[in-house]
Amino acid sequence: MIYWNWGIGLAMGTAVFLYLRGWRQPPVTDAASLPPRPWRMVTFWVAGLVLGLALFSPLHDWAVRYFSMHVLQRLLSVAVVPCLFFSGNPLPILYAGLPTRLQESLAQLPQRQPRFYRFLKRLTSPLVVWFLFVATFWLWHDAQIDRLLLQGGWVHRLENVTLLGTAVGYWWHITNASPRLHSPMPPLWRVGYAALGATPVKVVGLVLLFSSTAVYHYPAEISFYNLQITDQSLGAAIEWAVGGIVFTWTAVLLMRSWLKQEDEKPVLPESAWSTEAMMLAPGFSKTSTYSTRQK
Repeated sequence: MIYWNWGIGLAMGTAVFLYLRGWRQPPVTDAASLPPRPWRMVTFWVAGLVLGLALFSPLHDWAVRYFSMHVLQRLLSVAVVPCLFFSGNPLPILYAGLPTRLQESLAQLPQRQPRFYRFLKRLTSPLVVWFLFVATFWLWHDAQIDRLLLQGGWVHRLENVTLLGTAVGYWWHITNASPRLHSPMPPLWRVGYAALGATPVKVVGLVLLFSSTAVYHYPAEISFYNLQITDQSLGAAIEWAVGGIVFTWTAVLLMRSWLKQEDEKPVLPESAWSTEAMMLAPGFSKTSTYSTRQK
């Protein structure tokens, strides 16, 4: 049975319509630093398919019966979907698909609503977004709140929306996608920022993996013949492995990209770095060096 959340379904349908409409328009941002356009469309469609799998397939029903399936649904929302979505930098294409009047209104937002714009920049700063992501992820892992999730309904949908929303903000900074409201983070800072995302996921998985008692009590239990693997341990292993892999490998790819850029920089001629002034240790001047020699 397909469980449709009509609010998210309508939002996804609108996004698909705007993307198809904006794809035919001229790019609104500098496309020099973006991946090839066909790959951008592929990542957008794959992200949409994975999101549909997480929210509208039988997985949505299994998530309130099996803890491991609930973990899988969470990780698809906070790691896989936003990572794929922003890897193709789709927001300029979605912006190009908007009606002209709405584009002009959004472009004039900093001048028309300066206070709201400043508040928006502060709310979406990297530190605030990371805190909201971690707090939301850990909040929904609380055992008492998790009991409400087993009832399904609006609580489960609220979890999906809040997890996806905070993860989207976090991955927006990791991928440095448009619109760029803040100054870009230095490359190594962005590597650490991406790796930091694995911390809350791995901590939860590690605690549950070595817990001797059942923290969560779900109606059904996945069991394996002659193997001492519980549904909780399986969910903890999924959380530790899948969640950590997405964030960690993103950090590795960012590091690789930075090293490649450093390697491709032109080599400075010897005359630019072999001068006597460049050879001095920090804090020493040519005059002080000459005085030392005289003594």
